[in-house]
Amino acid sequence: MASFRKNFTILMTLQVSTYLAPLLTLPWLTRVLGPAEYGRLSFGMAFTAYFISITNYSFSLTATPKISINRASREQRSKIFWETIVTQAALAFAGLFVVIALTSFIPYLEEYRKLLLIGYGMAIGAMLIPTWYFQGIEDLGMLSLFVFIGRALSIPAMYLFVHEREDVYIAMTVNALVPLLSGISICTYLYFRRELDFAPVSLSTIRGRLKDGWAVFMATSVVDIYASSNIVLLTFISGNVAAGYFAAADKLIRAALNMLSPLKTAAYPRVSFLMHHAKDDAFAFLRKMFVVQGLIVSMISVCIFFGAPLAVKLLYGPKFLPTVEVLRWMAFVPLMAGLTDLFGVQTMLPLGMKAQFSRVLIASAVLNFSLLAVLAKLFGEQGAAATALIVETMAAAAMALTLHLQGVSLLKRPRPITGGAGSGTT
Repeated sequence: MASFRKNFTILMTLQVSTYLAPLLTLPWLTRVLGPAEYGRLSFGMAFTAYFISITNYSFSLTATPKISINRASREQRSKIFWETIVTQAALAFAGLFVVIALTSFIPYLEEYRKLLLIGYGMAIGAMLIPTWYFQGIEDLGMLSLFVFIGRALSIPAMYLFVHEREDVYIAMTVNALVPLLSGISICTYLYFRRELDFAPVSLSTIRGRLKDGWAVFMATSVVDIYASSNIVLLTFISGNVAAGYFAAADKLIRAALNMLSPLKTAAYPRVSFLMHHAKDDAFAFLRKMFVVQGLIVSMISVCIFFGAPLAVKLLYGPKFLPTVEVLRWMAFVPLMAGLTDLFGVQTMLPLGMKAQFSRVLIASAVLNFSLLAVLAKLFGEQGAAATALIVETMAAAAMALTLHLQGVSLLKRPRPITGGAGSGTT
């Protein structure tokens, strides 16, 4: 528990930096770049985010428990490390060729070629930051320090080098250099730490790692796609204004959701380890998580609901008053998302229920697109907000039902699960 509390504190500090840096630079960038160039910058970062997701390949959920279970074995730990990071490198460089091809043959993307190639540094940086490894050994101190320093330096860099609309490429460069330089620093630190031995990796091993993580990757990548694509679809259905109102609210909801990341990131390897070695202790830990995480997300949701008018007034001004109602519709998304994480990531995955977990999230994506097409057409941005709440609620309910049908309860000792914890973790 001591290591969990330490990692939670570290991750909370890191998470604050994740959103403090953009918050401090956003007013400057929007004023200097203007709506058109800031829109280009946002498009470039959103487009690159798809490739970051591919590069990460959900290894934080699949490689982390393997490292955690085998942390005492230098040989196994090294083997898992090299297999994972080489697989990530293969994905990152394959993605780079895809970006080059897309920007070469699709006229609409051709004008974004330079911006997207600069921004791809973020995907390369993601490959160089083995968060899954440090999560697995439950030692996030130095990783967090390097990333924190990079984000902190990006704030003065934006103010010093971005002064006019044409500096959109400089702004993208600063964003790309944060993970890129952080990743180089972390890899250098790991080299001098000398706790890993080199292990050769074959093409068949890379294919095996991709196959092993496919179900979880598909589920989590689908979530990333539908979460970021809602704004795009809303634009086609209801226009730019409706999309702007929704995007303003969605930005605040995403910030609230990411406040949970330190707790989730620190808890997952602990649950995985306990589920493999001491299942009763794992469920005792999950019961505590249910109370703590439940209280946190409940307070966040209530604060968003009642604080929506003030938040919109302070952050966006009177032109965004319709965002208040959108934000209130989405206020309880953090509560439902917290339950989804607890039932799904923290319970189903450590129990080996990857297929069930994936099916629920893929079904949620299908429901999201179906509902959005109808509700956004009828109610614009508020329809999109209602879609987000309904889908997250249904996902949490479906995962709770799946656990119940499998005889798993967070409130009592579960029945044995077929193909349970530890399967596929070596």
